[in-house]
Amino acid sequence: MIKSAHIRFVFVLFLFALSCEKIPLVEADASNLTWVEEQAKIEEDGLRSEQRFRHPSMSEEQYQGAINAVKKAYQLTNITFTPLEPIAYNTGTYQPNNSYRGMIYSSVKELGTFVGNNISFHTFMTAIHNPRSRIYTERIDESPYNGANCRSYYGVVCSSLVSYALGLTPICTTYDFDSSEEMEQLDFSDLDGFHIADVLWTNGHVAMITDIVRDQKGSTARVQVTEAIQSGCRRRTVSRSVFQESILRSFKRAFRYKYLERNLNYTPVSEFVTVFDESPVSFEYNNDICTDKGDKSCYFVGEEVVLNLSSSKGTVEIYKDGVLLSLVDVDSEGIRLTDLDYGSYQARITDGDRNSAFTSWIMVDKRILSAAKERKVFFESVNATPLSISFCGKDGGRSIPASETICRRFTEEEITSGYMDISTSRKLSPYFMIVFSTEFGNISTTPIKWE
Repeated sequence: MIKSAHIRFVFVLFLFALSCEKIPLVEADASNLTWVEEQAKIEEDGLRSEQRFRHPSMSEEQYQGAINAVKKAYQLTNITFTPLEPIAYNTGTYQPNNSYRGMIYSSVKELGTFVGNNISFHTFMTAIHNPRSRIYTERIDESPYNGANCRSYYGVVCSSLVSYALGLTPICTTYDFDSSEEMEQLDFSDLDGFHIADVLWTNGHVAMITDIVRDQKGSTARVQVTEAIQSGCRRRTVSRSVFQESILRSFKRAFRYKYLERNLNYTPVSEFVTVFDESPVSFEYNNDICTDKGDKSCYFVGEEVVLNLSSSKGTVEIYKDGVLLSLVDVDSEGIRLTDLDYGSYQARITDGDRNSAFTSWIMVDKRILSAAKERKVFFESVNATPLSISFCGKDGGRSIPASETICRRFTEEEITSGYMDISTSRKLSPYFMIVFSTEFGNISTTPIKWE
């Protein structure tokens, strides 16, 4: 009897589902159509996509900044990777030899290893291709780390996706979007007033509109929303009614970045992921040797560098600034390097007449002094540029927006003088982090005690 009643209940739910409006979703990995084919289909339906046609309310410069934002967001949703070992993430585990689409969600705020913002796609993908890289060996949700929602050594969160897309430095938290003077609040009820690169916000989550499809009268017909959620980065396209009745109800406000014309930096990485009408570029992985952070990675002086090797024979040549530094006979599948001075390094395996490709990394010099009594932070680097500072908790997170605490880029005067005056009425968390810029990307300190 119970079993029969259960079947009837499920059948009733099935009929109810059929009677409801079907939500038309186009997930990031749900279509085999290319961008060109998708755009052609939209036009066949008598519609126009803002990814191809600039709305007259936007200037050419604003539109180009918005297009760059969409492309960068697409890089994070379109990236495809195949783990060689299990990778834990917030809602499960990526299994070896399965292909996955969409960047990994992991709150890497304590390390600052956000892909796109700090870590290049090249470094991320070469780490994925190295079976003993830190993305497989480090669990940052365990001791000695202090963060929450952390699993993978590299990853993104919702706010880092939007920050990367809009070119915002430092990376905004969700708190910042609601209080930033750089964000203009939009009329939530004006569905035809939204544009690509607009930001949807609610407490603890942000997303970005990456396409508006309009009819010939300019009315919104479909909306595409891109976001980083705990299962990874995704995008979905919904009808006007579903956008209004379902999507908007899960958010509280909408914002537009006032300075879209500043979002000029877009770099294709077509060897790993293509967006819009880009053509793939061939790439050959180095199967012989790679650093444990991935190729073209950054380490601070004092950090240990591990060279992961595919075999246990031959000799490793290590170069510093283009000059042969040392030769190391291979007797294991890993070489640990300590006490490396600042500079640019390369290493390769030689075995008889065969030389492997090089793996490269930078040892970054830094000198940081916290002088709480003098209300100053001193910073300097010989081979990297100080980029930004943020006051934070022990886990690297900020619980209040940048308008209430200190989280900003250094000025040119501060970089030249080598210090920042902290005399301010804003709140100061007990720790701070400094980000440095290099040719291989950015590298962040872990939280430093403000004392």
